[in-house]
Amino acid sequence: MRLILISALVGVCAFVRASQIGLLPGERPFRHTFADPREIRMALAIETDARLHAAVGNYFSLLSLEPEGIHFGFEGAGYFTMRQAEQRFPLETADGLIGAYLEGGEIWQWQLRFTHISAHLADGSLETPIPYSRETVSVRGGWLPIPELHLYGGIHFLTNSIPELPRFAFQCGGSYFLNPGGYRMVPFVAFDLKWRRETSNDPSFQAQMGVAINDPPEAYRSFRVFYSYYTGADPRGQFYFRSYTSHSLGIEMQI
Repeated sequence: MRLILISALVGVCAFVRASQIGLLPGERPFRHTFADPREIRMALAIETDARLHAAVGNYFSLLSLEPEGIHFGFEGAGYFTMRQAEQRFPLETADGLIGAYLEGGEIWQWQLRFTHISAHLADGSLETPIPYSRETVSVRGGWLPIPELHLYGGIHFLTNSIPELPRFAFQCGGSYFLNPGGYRMVPFVAFDLKWRRETSNDPSFQAQMGVAINDPPEAYRSFRVFYSYYTGADPRGQFYFRSYTSHSLGIEMQI
């Protein structure tokens, strides 16, 4: 056993020594899964019942190994909902996420991710709060056969959960940008499917369709206008046990 550990350590050291360590490399390798309701994003959406959803988040790749293109970094986001009350929009819920990731790849991508998320009711809510906290280890893979198409799937394992919930969850999804070239508005579609196994409201499904504006080189990171449909378990932590269906219009900014 000791010989195996020493051999593995020597192999890792040789791999790192043969690679060039970069500082603050910028764009992370694993493409954003932006149909995922809990992706790191900057977005604002309004539902048909006049409820507002806002997401404020970003990531920081701190180190990279080149030419392998492996990144290590941190991420964080806040997800907020506001309900309409006469002429006001009081804050109803606030979910916060922090995490770290190790990822790489080009056509075939991989990601190892650890996240903590907690969920809270704000003073604009009329509900009774519950204790809610989760730590999750996620392993995901992605496939980019062409730049416009991204398919992904993964497994999520709860290392800690309050309240206690099933440990494993599963996810798959994808996105496609119709990019004929030379146009300032690029149509796209995307979907995300999750088996969370927390309640009978399973699986949870979200679909998006819209346009990326200004014909950017990487349309998936552009300013986008979209329609979104969601059904399944409520993505807001305080209401995870409820069924939830919504139609919304939104905008998402590049990060």
